[in-house]
Amino acid sequence: MGRKPNYKNQAFIDKVSSKILELADEQDITQEEIAELFQADDNRQIGRVLRGETNFGISELERFAKILKVHPKVFLDFNWE
Repeated sequence: MGRKPNYKNQAFIDKVSSKILELADEQDITQEEIAELFQADDNRQIGRVLRGETNFGISELERFAKILKVHPKVFLDFNWE
């Protein structure tokens, strides 16, 4: 059996990433500061998330919420069909 391809909804990822960046901008937090606060092994990965270039998980969403001091649900507050 072959591996199933990973599901990726680019439009949804873009909306969530944009929301993270919007909230960071409102708080004058730079992408570099987010990466530092995230304490990731690879800060380039955080940049890829923020640019909507990669699928990311619920645990990462929680970490972004803690950094931005918001409830994770605010990242999903956008029109969705």
